[in-house]
Amino acid sequence: MTRILLIANKNWEVEPILNAILNAQIRDPQLPLPDTLNYPWNFAPGTAQPRAIWSSLSKATVELWCVQDIMDLKWNSSSSQGKHEDLPKILKYSQDQPSLVIALGTASSPTADNINGCVVMGSNVFIHNYHPNGSNPQSQWDDPAHFDKLVTSSVKDNAFAFQNSTLQSAQKSLLRPFLHPSEKITLLINKNYVAVGSVNITNYAEYSLADSAAMEAFKKAGISVPAGSVETTHGVIRLMCDAPFMFMSGITDRFQHFDDDVDGKDSDGNVKTTAQNYTAAFNIGVVLSIVLPTIVQSA
Repeated sequence: MTRILLIANKNWEVEPILNAILNAQIRDPQLPLPDTLNYPWNFAPGTAQPRAIWSSLSKATVELWCVQDIMDLKWNSSSSQGKHEDLPKILKYSQDQPSLVIALGTASSPTADNINGCVVMGSNVFIHNYHPNGSNPQSQWDDPAHFDKLVTSSVKDNAFAFQNSTLQSAQKSLLRPFLHPSEKITLLINKNYVAVGSVNITNYAEYSLADSAAMEAFKKAGISVPAGSVETTHGVIRLMCDAPFMFMSGITDRFQHFDDDVDGKDSDGNVKTTAQNYTAAFNIGVVLSIVLPTIVQSA
């Protein structure tokens, strides 16, 4: 049986993703409702249970997971070390090994270009350790064999071969983020795109410096394929196993503008973090609900 894993990072990301997938006005007619739906998720923290399962999609089983759900409470929910240690729970949930892993999460643009609200799809990762030598006691993950190097994927080319009608269907339901939206909210799809990851960060105040350090390391490595997004978790998920891998990043903020775009305020002084994050995560769900049947056929 083909087993496809959809793995979101935080619970505030997986729930908007589900909201889009469960919406009959958005979801592709070929994608049925899940056979199992744990929404709301009422299990104890650390329990290895998915948010949703589709049991019979063209002889495939698709599982939607949330990393934060399965993490032991001893960990900070942003701890790369905690994610790395608890992700194998997902693999052990079934005797079937994954045929494809898709990482889902919000992210920054890797450049000054404003792509807020867009969804970026790619398959490569680059992981930079912002706290080497165990300098963050809450997250001390280290993997010298894979850090500061391009980690590629064996995913098939046809996993990215979507018909124009499919892309147009997804396009029409994408939302505009509240703060500093891109002029065009669209899908940016390239198998070669790299998710540049800053790991071992548990303090959001470090994002600006950490993202900059990760991009500097990426440029220093002389990698010729383009960066697609900058975030914290796609790479951790990628190294969970050697299955073919893809990522979907919902862009919340311009490079080096996290404080303005994610933690920014509206004209009345209201902080719009929840609205900004919800929109980007929802857009991931919009795209996933449209392209998943094509991806399943390619797996």
